[in-house]
Amino acid sequence: MFAALSVAAFGLSGCGMEDTGPVAFNPATNVDVTFSSFTLTEATDTLLFGDLFAAVQPAGTEGTRAAELAAGIRAQLAAFLTLTYTADSEPVLESARNPLDLMRRVLGEDEIGNFRAGKEYISSRIDETAAGEYSNTTNDVSIRFTDQQALLDGEPLTDYQWRYPILKWAYTPDTSDRVTRIISWVASGDFAEGSTRPSATLGTQFLPRDFLALGYNDGARLHSEGSIVIEGEREMSFVREYNGENTDVINIDGTAIGTNGGTTGGPEFEFAGSTVDCVRVEMDYDTLTVNVFTSLNEAPQDGDTNNPAYCLNKANPDENYQGTASTLRP
Repeated sequence: MFAALSVAAFGLSGCGMEDTGPVAFNPATNVDVTFSSFTLTEATDTLLFGDLFAAVQPAGTEGTRAAELAAGIRAQLAAFLTLTYTADSEPVLESARNPLDLMRRVLGEDEIGNFRAGKEYISSRIDETAAGEYSNTTNDVSIRFTDQQALLDGEPLTDYQWRYPILKWAYTPDTSDRVTRIISWVASGDFAEGSTRPSATLGTQFLPRDFLALGYNDGARLHSEGSIVIEGEREMSFVREYNGENTDVINIDGTAIGTNGGTTGGPEFEFAGSTVDCVRVEMDYDTLTVNVFTSLNEAPQDGDTNNPAYCLNKANPDENYQGTASTLRP
């Protein structure tokens, strides 16, 4: 699934080592690192959805309903990303514990030599206007992170060992002229037969002229998309635009198994005082408009066509309000 997303969403078919020329070099090696904890409590402004978490705060002119919707959005982000935050009227992020934020922190802070070498290599290829890639799958090497405290506490394998099947940067000057990074994680351990194994994937495109060998490279981001699947057959997918159209779209519904192949509604959950099984949130950072779409007991498909009553297929939002400008999202 992740390989298919990488190719379909970011046009990476044909950007393997055969396209990078005779001097191409893929520096990926095995990475096996132990952390004291996977929980991130510092620099919460660097968290993946820190900008959205802040921006959904209702403007001062909005009423009680907007506050309920904002609380519902934050609660769902917390469920999928294991976030903790204050109970203040304007909540503040305190911590995160999820594989996408952990890898993003490690890559952004340049804490692991081989990953740093990967960014340096891509940066050097940009300088030469020559294609190149860093790919653990191409080199058949693995990435494993271990949470020491969770291991000592006797937590299950899923909680103390995180493996990343894909970490890849690709620079393709002759096609997209973009730097594309793919991160994927799949839960370790055993899960019930017939259930969806928890997973996460994040694909991001960067503008080469602004891509740096060090740091998060947030200033070079153009577009990102991905998904997070958690236990209970629930999934959050997202598309984020940073250049031109400055928006986030967050889709929360059931997995293919959870919706019986798209023929029924998914697992129910509480959102802003109501029971739903599908939520779509659109955040426009330029107009500060938050659009919210919801549905319950509506199947994604109506025969061979999309069901227009399903929240992800709706043309018009059920509710909207004005959010707040965030310094984390210019």
